Amino acid sequence: MKTFIYLLILFSSSFAQILGDPVALTQHTFNAKSIEQKNIILSEKQAQQLSKASQQAIDTKIYRIYIAKNGSSTIGYGVLLNKKVRTKTAIALYLIDMEYKIKSIEIVAFNEPIEYLPTKTWLDGFDNKNSTNALRLNQDIPTVSGATLSARAITDGSRIALSLINIIKP
Repeated sequence: MKTFIYLLILFSSSFAQILGDPVALTQHTFNAKSIEQKNIILSEKQAQQLSKASQQAIDTKIYRIYIAKNGSSTIGYGVLLNKKVRTKTAIALYLIDMEYKIKSIEIVAFNEPIEYLPTKTWLDGFDNKNSTNALRLNQDIPTVSGATLSARAITDGSRIALSLINIIKP
């Protein structure tokens, strides 16, 4: 369970700054009693749908999602995405509520210099966004001086995360 996360982080770089545990972050954000973890492998058709819906080239068909539950009721989702920033990767957890709105974005690991990490205030600008059309850098989401590539990676990832949950409807 946690082994997959740590292998993912180690695979991306052995020098990653680990900033959070996806299970704990999902559980805390949704105040969930339990978290179910799923590995999703998209079909070719689903991958094409994801690319079109998110307006992004999709470089993998394998995704890790977290399903926050209270008893048998699902109360939210976490989508873990690995995105390249400049030359190294950042791993972000996109927390999505049952209305398919972004509740929060948490950076789980960051391989670039920490000064390129967008602030929590900037990340809060994604809260309650539910349309991939409302998630465009320089239009709906402001850029971050000195962290433009990080901002772009996180913004692109938010469109992928929302589109993924809409397509697979776990």
